[in-house]
Amino acid sequence: MLDEILGFVMKLTSSVLFTVTLATVLGTTTPAKAQSQRAACFATLADTRNGTLGLPLHAQVAPDGQNIFFLRSGPHDTALHLYRFDVHTHALTELAAPDAKSDDNLSVEEKARRERARQSMTGITDFDLASDNRRLIASQGGKLLQIDTQTGKVTPIAGEWIAPRLSLDGTHLAAVHQDDLYNIDLKSGRATRLTTGGSELVTHGLAEFAAAEELQRPDGAWWSPDGSTVLFEEADSRKVERHFIANPENPQTSPVEFRYPRAGTNNADVKLGLVSAQGGQSRWVQWDHVAFPYLGRVVWRRDGGLFLVVLNRDQTREDLLSVDLRSGKTRLILEDQDKDWLDLTPMERTGGLDLPYALPGGDFLWAAQRGLSWQLERHGSDGRLKQTLTKDGLPFLALVDVNGNNAVIASDAGRIDRKLYRLDLDSGKTTSLAIEAGHHTARFTKDQHDVFVDAFNSAEGRRQTLLRDTSGHIVAELPSVAEPLPWHIHTEFTHAGSRSLDAVLIRPDNFDPAHRYPVVLSVYAGPGFKQVNHTPASYAEEQCLANQGYIVASLDGRGTPGRDHDFERATKNNLIDAPLEDQIAGLQALGARYKELDLTNVGVFGWSFGGYFTAMATIRRPDFFKVGVAGAPPVDFADYDTAYTERYLNTPQNDPNGYRQSNVLTYAAQLKQPLLLMHGITDDNVYFENSMKLTQALLRAGKRYDLLLLPGTHMLSDPVLRAHVSQVRADYLGNVLHPQ
Repeated sequence: MLDEILGFVMKLTSSVLFTVTLATVLGTTTPAKAQSQRAACFATLADTRNGTLGLPLHAQVAPDGQNIFFLRSGPHDTALHLYRFDVHTHALTELAAPDAKSDDNLSVEEKARRERARQSMTGITDFDLASDNRRLIASQGGKLLQIDTQTGKVTPIAGEWIAPRLSLDGTHLAAVHQDDLYNIDLKSGRATRLTTGGSELVTHGLAEFAAAEELQRPDGAWWSPDGSTVLFEEADSRKVERHFIANPENPQTSPVEFRYPRAGTNNADVKLGLVSAQGGQSRWVQWDHVAFPYLGRVVWRRDGGLFLVVLNRDQTREDLLSVDLRSGKTRLILEDQDKDWLDLTPMERTGGLDLPYALPGGDFLWAAQRGLSWQLERHGSDGRLKQTLTKDGLPFLALVDVNGNNAVIASDAGRIDRKLYRLDLDSGKTTSLAIEAGHHTARFTKDQHDVFVDAFNSAEGRRQTLLRDTSGHIVAELPSVAEPLPWHIHTEFTHAGSRSLDAVLIRPDNFDPAHRYPVVLSVYAGPGFKQVNHTPASYAEEQCLANQGYIVASLDGRGTPGRDHDFERATKNNLIDAPLEDQIAGLQALGARYKELDLTNVGVFGWSFGGYFTAMATIRRPDFFKVGVAGAPPVDFADYDTAYTERYLNTPQNDPNGYRQSNVLTYAAQLKQPLLLMHGITDDNVYFENSMKLTQALLRAGKRYDLLLLPGTHMLSDPVLRAHVSQVRADYLGNVLHPQ
């Protein structure tokens, strides 16, 4: 397999290129035993997904509170099984095992949905519980299963379905077949067609690319609380640019066509229709689609009312609308604006309930970033602000549960921890619920408030799935079969520089304080993602690298979330200058404090935005960074998608200078240090054309570079390839930094 990964390396023959050879990549001068030990560390990580395979996933408490259902794979495989855990006896029962061939023939639509959700597991990948406690609906390889929660009896739902959504009473299922939406009666199995005219370019019931990839809205169909009506999205992509992805490994197959909305080009046209669950004519929801093309959130009220959150294309204004269900007309409830951009949530993928959240009597909960930090607010039915419920000392992160006048919220007070608090909605008083250091991610079952699941990544380096009661006390721990990593992770969390940047250092196993170590910056440094978290288990791969003779560092500079408004928006119109300045200043401050850091010998690596930063850092600051390994870099943001890019840079037509300053190609001719590019050849998020354009620019400028071509998309799931890629990266860094 080592020969196979080297086979993906592009060996260009021009004398101006570094070619990735067996010697340069694998370091043949290193003793075989040392090479084997180093490779074993990365192989263990790849084989266990950094020690996460075998952890309980998607755990849900049954509505009656008696059982918990969850998915779990083995410690060395990705096939998810379905389990039932008895809250009182702690008995564990496997309810359903995956069909070994279920993932062999996924549709293009299902593959795309999984890519947007970053879903690379197999088997039973998701499920939803019915409110009667007797059955659940599970997804497996494009098939839907109805499973009896007591006996485990599996009844396949006939047909090919994607994007299933269970009605609130659990009797019906909305799902998509061949781009149209159907209502499936779970008792009779009869499917009623709700929409017509669906096609690959005009879909009904599916979220469009921009929503699923960038707006954290995966849904395209929503049941009314009484089950009488379904709201669905129609996404018309006929005006969206055509992109084709060919797989060079299989040249006999036709390229796959995608409609990808590049910055400055057309998005999909999005409409919302209301249709009876029995079928019939759709009523179209009316709002100004030209001024507000993005549909951010859809929330049904328990009383049957309907909220929409829509955004303008610049994402500088969002409107909260109320929908008249009979006419489809909308009414403005409130608007929020920001001269730079608005975020729909404080951070990506923090969980919680969609906002607005409707309260009895007409009030609703809303979140906004009006001061230093995000805050949770209570508004009247007319949109008027009645009360600010959280303060700057307890920044709001997510609304997790509401029960009468009590709510559960997540907060990132302290910036690197995520803790849970109970909030009195009348007084605004908070009490601690789960505040152990680390990251708590809570999940409540609808209408079940007595117990909840807490997926806890602790500051002590453990990952646990806990069941807690209303006081936060631990009732049980869901059984895991994940294997602990056979080495310790040596993290030190600190702050760096005049901006007090959150930072973490990872030192090697045999650390000697008198020794000077080369430094490797593991970086993201971009919008929406915080890399420094009080979760040592998250740095397993960095520890493998550190054990090869480095100190690995990560920092969160300007442009990353979790700080104040202006800190995050410092990258408006220029995505690189402030992050690059902060990462270097932070490392210099750490070097002044920790003498073991050799800042004359620094390398950098990252993926996606981190790959972009790596390419920029290696090219623009050769005085500081001696080598870089850039994975899947969005080289030219004019080639990246609308909803992400235009939030920060507007369009290429309106902000050509911002795009020029943020474009790696602008600086390509300045490359002096070794740079290895890695990219999946069928990536449908950061298209391979990005790395291809950079290699062409470097070639024209007579600059040497290396290129490692990877099979697959933005995610590399094959454990053998993952391990070799990690080792190729380590050896490439080592050939320049020469760790001792």
